[in-house]
Amino acid sequence: MILSIRTMSSKVSSVWVAGLVLAASVGGVGCKKPPAVDPAAIQAAESLPGAAEVRAAVEKKDFEGVLTAISKVREQVTNDEQNIQFLLLARQTRDRISELAPEDPKAMEIVATLRALSTGGR
Repeated sequence: MILSIRTMSSKVSSVWVAGLVLAASVGGVGCKKPPAVDPAAIQAAESLPGAAEVRAAVEKKDFEGVLTAISKVREQVTNDEQNIQFLLLARQTRDRISELAPEDPKAMEIVATLRALSTGGR
């Protein structure tokens, strides 16, 4: 009986060690920094026709104007490369609005709309 208790205790210890190793490896996964965006990609996104109007509306906190301007940019997207640039522009716009007006309910509605636009593709 003593032998079986020691064997069981050894198995339980092994399970705990395996669990701790697994938890440590999984826990470290979420701690990685997001990959940096290529500066050339940012420049390309900012050069899309209408991107300047989007930025101007954001800085003026004209959130309805942001939606109008970004919708016009989206209408002009004709290929996959431009679509990627548009998605980057939408993400940058969403992030900037979140920084400028984190407490404004209208701004957060626009952020949600931009999130939907940026996940919906063309």
